[in-house]
Amino acid sequence: MRKQRLTILLVLVLVTAAVYTIFFSKLILVPDRGDKTITVILKSLNVRSDYWQTMISGAQTAAKELGVDLDLQGPLQEYDVEGQIKAIRDAIARKPDAIAVAPVDDPRIPGLLNEIRSAGISLVVMETPVTLADPPVTVANDHLEAGRLAGDVAARAAKGSPAVAVFSDSMKSAISIKRLEGIRQSMKEHGGSVSGLYYSGDSEQLAYEFTVALLRTNPQVNAFITLNESSTLGVAKALKEAKKTDRYNLVGFESSIYEIQLLEEGTVSALLVQKPFNVGYLGVKTAMGLINGHRTDKTTKIGSTVVTRDNMNEPEIQRLMFPFTVIQ
Repeated sequence: MRKQRLTILLVLVLVTAAVYTIFFSKLILVPDRGDKTITVILKSLNVRSDYWQTMISGAQTAAKELGVDLDLQGPLQEYDVEGQIKAIRDAIARKPDAIAVAPVDDPRIPGLLNEIRSAGISLVVMETPVTLADPPVTVANDHLEAGRLAGDVAARAAKGSPAVAVFSDSMKSAISIKRLEGIRQSMKEHGGSVSGLYYSGDSEQLAYEFTVALLRTNPQVNAFITLNESSTLGVAKALKEAKKTDRYNLVGFESSIYEIQLLEEGTVSALLVQKPFNVGYLGVKTAMGLINGHRTDKTTKIGSTVVTRDNMNEPEIQRLMFPFTVIQ
């Protein structure tokens, strides 16, 4: 009888120890994923770029949750094509388990993406649409829908037949092409038109000069849609100098601190805020799924939010405009 009690007591001690060990390991230890490495290659690692830094935060958060090594690569400047091309080639040579890349617009990119897959490296394309014979797994903001939303906002603000001037970075930008397509669809639905299309690259000064000239020569325009931050700042500067911010509605993209200030003061009517944090987060998560052989959606599209002075102080909108930064 005494031996039986000792046996039961010993079993209870062993079970308790096992439960404690499992609980302790889950509480303290980082999940063991077999020392997998995911390389994330962005268009820019510039600490002054809110958009790309937010995407980095999303990627870092996912990597910490998964317990994988994250290798961040990319040029300092967003338009440094050669810098990103080199980063991709170097990453292929290092042979990580997966590469998640937000590619620049360059004819060499499709070939490099095929090289990634030929090297046996899992590939996820983030943010920028890329055409390949075998379409890659893609995680991106829904740029077409964002364009439609921007067009809808401008059309409603015009209070009549909208005549919109669109400012873009480049006629070759796949993202801007999708946004412009969405704007045209919206204009068609609202009985309006795109009355002017201006390409100012990443130059605030050029966007400003185009707007100054437009205000003198194109009186039918009653709204502006700017597809990148520099265009928003340039157009806003021209409207403020001409004291015509109350006459023209300006709808911008993204949510830099400067654009938020313009929204607060009423120079910008609305901002189309996309979700780079989600792109970075889901890009890494999707890459890990491919590494583990899990079934993965071919395309993941992430919606945008229209931010105005009326809703910008709502908690959900504040979290979107000021996403938290991962502590290193």
